[in-house]
Order: sequence, then C-alpha cells, then structure tokens
Amino acid sequence: MSLIPTLRPVLGLLVVALTGLALAIAVGPAGAAGHASTAAAGKHRSEPLVVRGDATAVDGPCDATGVCLLELTAGRFRGTPVGTGTYVGSIKLKVADAFPNGEDGICAPLKGRIELGAGTRNRLVLGVRGVSCQDGSGPLETASFTGLAEFNVRYGTGRYAGASGRGQASFLEDAANHHRMTLIGRIAR
Repeated sequence: MSLIPTLRPVLGLLVVALTGLALAIAVGPAGAAGHASTAAAGKHRSEPLVVRGDATAVDGPCDATGVCLLELTAGRFRGTPVGTGTYVGSIKLKVADAFPNGEDGICAPLKGRIELGAGTRNRLVLGVRGVSCQDGSGPLETASFTGLAEFNVRYGTGRYAGASGRGQASFLEDAANHHRMTLIGRIAR
C-alpha cells in the first residue's frame, strides 16, 4: 500500500486551510470592510504624514545653562492628511553642548515643540529632538543652519484627538531668518 494516495487528501486540506488563513490575515477581521470596522472599533488607522512649512525664526535669549530659545512665528504649512494651516514652534538649542561641524562652524542639540493648526480646534502637537548645524563658518548671527530631527506626536485635539505617530524632520534656516520645515512620517488616528 502506498502512502501517497493516503496523504493527498490530507495535503489538499492543509493547502486549503493555509490559503484561508492567509486570506483572513490579508483582508482583516471584517472582510473587505476591515478598515471601516477597525476604525469603528476604536483602533487607529496609520497613514502617511507629509508636511512642508515656512515660518520666521526669531532668536530668543540664552539662559545661564547654555540653552538658547528659537521661536517659529507666522508659520504656514501644507501637507497630507493635515491640509493647510498655521503653525508655531519653540526650539531650544543646547549651545553648551555644541560641537564642531567640520567647516569651522558649530552644531548643537535641539529639542522642541511644533504645533500644527495653532489657534484652531484641530491641532496636532509634535515633539522634536535632533541636531542643528551651522552651514559653513562665520558669525552665527548671519549664518544659515540645517537641522535634522525625529518627531513624535505628543497629542492632538479635534479631529486629531487620540492621534499618535512619528517620523523625521528637517529644518532649514537662511541668514534672513526664513525657516523651512519638512516632516515625513506616519500618523494614526
């Protein structure tokens, strides 16, 4: 007696079971309407977050510990899924921990907060942490800077209530204090 004729029905059932399991995982618990049911059940749906913004950078005072404040004012942003709006920010540069940029200039750690939708019901508040480096050398007051950071969603209000997310941020500031921001990451809400 050969085992092959006996094993064929068993292998066939195993293939059908594995195919069904793969299909259930791919489609989700509620079939084709999985996304709507998942959102209705209180689970967050993740989507890309891409934001570009322009603001004015206003240098603030430095404290005795070597932390200098940079305020972002009159900001305007555009992106997905956030649309367009205003933003503000507050960045602390820890110049006490500055290090060389390799071009006779400096870099310093940065930490701060960006508020998309400032002054509206639908706000998204982000925490940022990274490094800002002077482009080249020369007097800091007339220099341009490039900053790279990670961001995380601290909290949201309105349509962003309960949001979470994270990603990468770049900050470019020219010698005329024009500040350009780019955020690329994901948000779940």
